[in-house]
Amino acid sequence: MAYHLRAVLAETKRLEAMAKAAPGVRVVELTKELALIPLTEAAEAKVPGPEGVPPFPGLRVGSRLAAWAASGSQGGMVAYIEADYGAGKDFQAAVVWEDGGVSSGPWKDATAWDPREDARERPVNAALHLLGVRQGDFNDEWDAVALARHTETEAW
Repeated sequence: MAYHLRAVLAETKRLEAMAKAAPGVRVVELTKELALIPLTEAAEAKVPGPEGVPPFPGLRVGSRLAAWAASGSQGGMVAYIEADYGAGKDFQAAVVWEDGGVSSGPWKDATAWDPREDARERPVNAALHLLGVRQGDFNDEWDAVALARHTETEAW
């Protein structure tokens, strides 16, 4: 089954504040404290700022998106995640900003998932962990916030 997700994640209140600078983007609650903004083409077009050189080769993060995330991370954390699975393609990536700068990542992983590996080492799980998500009774942080509930960014 194919799976494609690009999103910005942070505390719900932080994302709601960021959304004010990009009218029309949707903030989707994952937990009581955490939400995501699905980065559809339409949503990304609303992100404010000038175009420039993409800051992270190999990630789909443009300069406007990076500047918006950095600005939104003043006083907290904002994470960008992407995952692309299907047709022999396994890819995850993440980067985390805190207090206006990159604090972790970028991480990229294009290896096939192996159930014997430590899932916390995967980029999306690492970013979720930094945002305070714990796996609890779930297999990993990904499952703890139910990122598999939709298989396409547009469905969020």
